[in-house]
Amino acid sequence: MEANKSMRLGKGNEHPSATAVENSVPRPELSKLEKAMKPKSFSTKYPTWVSSKILMALTSFYSSLGDFLFGFDQGIMAGLLVNSVFKDRFFSNYMDASGTISPNITGITVACLQVSAGIAALSCSRLCDILGRRYCMRIGGFLYFIAAFIQAFSPGLACFIVGRTIQGFGVGFLSMTVPVIQSEIAAGHKRGLMVGIEFTFNIIGYATSCWVDYGFFFHIPSNMSWQGPYFVQCSIAFLLLSLSAIVPETPRWLAANDFPSEALQTLANLHGNGNIENDEVVAMNIEIQEAVLYERHLGSASWTEMFTIYRHRTFMAMTGQMFAQLNGINVISFYLASSLSNAGFSTEKSLLYAGYNSIIYIFATLPTWYLADKWGRRPLLMFGSIAMAVSLSLVCMFTELASLSVLQRANGMFAFVVVYNAIFGATWGPIPWLLPAEVFPLRARAKGMSLATIANWCFNFAIGMSSPAAFAKIHGYYYLIIVGFCLISLVMVKFMYIETARVTLEEIAIQFGDRAFEHEDRLELREIMDSHRPVESKV
Repeated sequence: MEANKSMRLGKGNEHPSATAVENSVPRPELSKLEKAMKPKSFSTKYPTWVSSKILMALTSFYSSLGDFLFGFDQGIMAGLLVNSVFKDRFFSNYMDASGTISPNITGITVACLQVSAGIAALSCSRLCDILGRRYCMRIGGFLYFIAAFIQAFSPGLACFIVGRTIQGFGVGFLSMTVPVIQSEIAAGHKRGLMVGIEFTFNIIGYATSCWVDYGFFFHIPSNMSWQGPYFVQCSIAFLLLSLSAIVPETPRWLAANDFPSEALQTLANLHGNGNIENDEVVAMNIEIQEAVLYERHLGSASWTEMFTIYRHRTFMAMTGQMFAQLNGINVISFYLASSLSNAGFSTEKSLLYAGYNSIIYIFATLPTWYLADKWGRRPLLMFGSIAMAVSLSLVCMFTELASLSVLQRANGMFAFVVVYNAIFGATWGPIPWLLPAEVFPLRARAKGMSLATIANWCFNFAIGMSSPAAFAKIHGYYYLIIVGFCLISLVMVKFMYIETARVTLEEIAIQFGDRAFEHEDRLELREIMDSHRPVESKV
């Protein structure tokens, strides 16, 4: 046991002195409120039977539940918008004689979540640094639980929208925090895989809600037909809250917030079966401590620097998320069941086919775990833009051709929606979440991820708000507008994106033309670290 303790920072000769490192560069000052909010201690003890594989799987599953909940919400709304009991309860005053809900009311109901999610994503960056990743996940899960409960028992539309808005704050916290957790707990060569798993969980959440909606549909005319999915959502949020008491804080956050011993032990728990003398653990700990000192030496990136020094990186991160929405995925996700119903399917069949589509969508995300590194980011995105443009053009054709029978139109539309979803799931779905995590240096990563997430929610809101009115006015020709965005994204990626696959962080910096992680900075960092490394004692 004493041997293990001697390996902790400041206790042995293999690591730079924690005290010396902390005093080598100034640390950003916290306000009194921030100091009061910051956690004071962490437990890193686990039973001996909890291996690194078990703890890593549990932590990854825990963080991926955040994406699962976001995906689950998308599918819920798609199903409820064709549920007659739900529509009569909340939209009876906003429907015309044919039973069609006012497009503006539908847009507000769907898009209010995106507004609050964007606000939460902007504020979460600072809270994530003060409270830690795990506590921010806990806040997001708690808000999700409360919001699901409010929506399930809402007496009217106003209360339902309030609940959905609160849920948006929870979504914003989770969508900002999950990618950070996944990247900070994984070994360096597995970060792409972990982000891929994260996106797959998002789609599994969407698929689960499609089938939950379909299952509870058979409870019509009972209120359980629309309340049931929210009870399921409450259960998932409660599981997330429960796991937050078990999983560890990330080693990267612990090291950056004056918990060096806890950071080392957490690394050992995740990668060395609790042994802090494990070679991989020792190497990762030194690398993390160097990165922490490097950040403090340079100072945090300002918001001005995000749009000056790092403007190309910010452009890639934000436009990637922007076109992930403008290329139409949430037009499909939120309104697929409604579109199939309008095309001629019964409500039951619309929900069933939405469920079939979601299963294919899940499997389409799996090849990207391998192809993102094998093919590269740019080829995948360009292929996706072209293939989605073709698919949506054919969706438009089957929607608008009057010469086709109702059954032919509905089947043709569904077939190419499935193709579109599969392509998106393999290309524009996961890659825009991967780019912000890898293009920014450490000092700018939190702000970069925040900006990318805000772009996602802003354009998510724009699509959710405008789509009902657009479909009401121009019907299936709305898909051609999305085709135009797909083609614009193709040109943008071709001429303005830099390939980041199979490239080191140092090489990425050179390609972007900024100084972050350039050779002289690394030499300066190494000199600082060496000046604080104790002389090795002779045996």
